Amino acid sequence: MMAMSLRDGQLAIRQIPHPTPSSGQILVRTLACAICASDHHYMDHPEIAASDRSRMRVLAPESDVVMGHEFCGEIVEYGPDTKKEWPIGSRITATPALFTDGELRIIGMAPDAPGAFGEYFLVSEGFARPLPETIPPENLSLIDAIAVGWYYTGLGTEDPAAVPLVVGLGAIGLSAVVALHQRGVPHIVAADFSDSRRALAQSLGADTVVDPAIESPFAAWRRVAWGTDEDIVDRIRLAGLPKCVVYECSGAEGVLADVIEQCAIGTRILTAGGPAEDVIPTDVAHLKGVNLQFGGGPDPSDWFEMCDLVASGQVDTGPLVGEVVGFDGLVDAFERARSSAAPPRIVFRPDAG
Repeated sequence: MMAMSLRDGQLAIRQIPHPTPSSGQILVRTLACAICASDHHYMDHPEIAASDRSRMRVLAPESDVVMGHEFCGEIVEYGPDTKKEWPIGSRITATPALFTDGELRIIGMAPDAPGAFGEYFLVSEGFARPLPETIPPENLSLIDAIAVGWYYTGLGTEDPAAVPLVVGLGAIGLSAVVALHQRGVPHIVAADFSDSRRALAQSLGADTVVDPAIESPFAAWRRVAWGTDEDIVDRIRLAGLPKCVVYECSGAEGVLADVIEQCAIGTRILTAGGPAEDVIPTDVAHLKGVNLQFGGGPDPSDWFEMCDLVASGQVDTGPLVGEVVGFDGLVDAFERARSSAAPPRIVFRPDAG
């Protein structure tokens, strides 16, 4: 089959063996697959896969690894020991994890778990869900991305009085905005240097958007949450004032440290971005009583819940799709997607011209 594979650190469109479904697996034909920053991290930081003791990611530089874990496809063939719940040709997606030879892999991050930047890929039947024919496949491919925001906002809205600040408005930051709006959060502050991304966040439900080049996002947050620009540090005066929940989604080195330095006392930070390595001021975090959580999601329950919301039309992922490319433009698009000037999501469709 034709696929964009990673081999010896290089991406190229290659002919590679057609995957064959084994026990509990479904062979799926790719309809759409979005380019995610996690694909870049897997390619750029092989040390992460090498140190993954769970073996969900596998470092295999001499093998063809087909990335792509945000996908929509159609059923081609069932492997043995499957329930065959949906007819051949049905549209499906799945959580991006594959049971293979008794191990669990992240789809697109191991040679034996090919992703959807190829003509065909594999999913575990138990993780699959049917999708409607009425929604464009490129929109459906963003279910995994939007589920990340759903997961983090489930944690961050435990205090109903807290006011959120979303830092970084790529696909994951925008997914947090969408999820906060869907959950009925009344005040959403969002920050990004990009005019277009701030405008998109506003259209998706953020009522206050900030350009950090012009104003501190935390000053804007204080006006919304506290009604003042003043950075209140007196814990007695802070009693009864709304807490801050920061969704750090930038992925840029130094941003998390800046959030810790500028945030209010008692802030909860949920970091979905972050580079492979960073330095943070733990002394400041300690003095402020910052609650910091790294990654960890989405949980399956959040993923399936968001899948249902998108499939039913209650959540529209279409505004996050900025560009659709075919095989001819896929390698170039993968590189362009690294830029903050790129659309929130570039989506691959094999049938795109």
